[in-house]
Amino acid sequence: MSARDLVAGIDIGGTNVKAGIVDVASNEVLASCDFPTIRDSEQAFLESLSAAVAQLAEQVGKPRAAGISIGSYVFADGSIDGMSSFVPFLIHGYPLADRIRDAFGLPVRVDNDARLICLAEARDGAGKGFSRVLTLTLGTGIGVGLCEDGRPFGGEPFIHLAGHVKVRTGGEYPCLDAEPCYCGMQGCFESTCSGTSLQAYVHDRLGADITNRELFERAAADDPAAAEIVEWYLDMLARALNQYVYLYCPDVIVIGGGVAKGLGRYSDKLDALLVAEVYEGQKTVIKITDLKEDSGILGAASLFA
Repeated sequence: MSARDLVAGIDIGGTNVKAGIVDVASNEVLASCDFPTIRDSEQAFLESLSAAVAQLAEQVGKPRAAGISIGSYVFADGSIDGMSSFVPFLIHGYPLADRIRDAFGLPVRVDNDARLICLAEARDGAGKGFSRVLTLTLGTGIGVGLCEDGRPFGGEPFIHLAGHVKVRTGGEYPCLDAEPCYCGMQGCFESTCSGTSLQAYVHDRLGADITNRELFERAAADDPAAAEIVEWYLDMLARALNQYVYLYCPDVIVIGGGVAKGLGRYSDKLDALLVAEVYEGQKTVIKITDLKEDSGILGAASLFA
């Protein structure tokens, strides 16, 4: 039996924190928990992270290090921009790695959550076995990650906001453009194909009580109105996918997030819509994630794999 190599993985969100201890030798989450993100006290926030790891360590053993995932631009020194963390004290320049290192008494590395989801996919998910892996997380917003040969591409997460490529003119769907996207453009990919945007479009077309999940269920049952919306969504999604092929030449694009749960039966359709090729014979594969909710924990811990 091989020796275990324990690393804590912590995925910090604006609403909740997911923490776990991972055996990075086997890519197995041995124990995990989640709890609300403390937003009104920096000290209480750090103490909550430390207490969670200590509690998990009692169950499975003490980790040698801690990897941190957060929805923010992360600089090479482990400080963050704070732009998308939505926690008042996590501001631009906040030394997140240093503060958690002091709280835990362990080596700490921090990276952007979209990059770490990609790292988890590249090492243990649908991207395993491919050299250049691009991930799209279609959730509240759209997160973009890129890995090459099992490592995050570049020293800093300079493409995690690449969900703001333009896929439509803007203004043609008032339900999507009533409030401008923070990127400053109308018609960007995020304001069209994020889970939030799809939900707004579904509410406008089918009624305020219909969820994205119900949309895909209705389409699968041959409801014509739902099927028309799904076809529209696939077309918009493909507009972005083709741009990403030209930009990054990925071997595989792995699609995750809440919307991905409804896209599995449309893999062949997406393959047909993906017509971009960087050179003759180059073909990017599209896959739907098969990782569970632990991808953020696994990706964070993988910083020490």
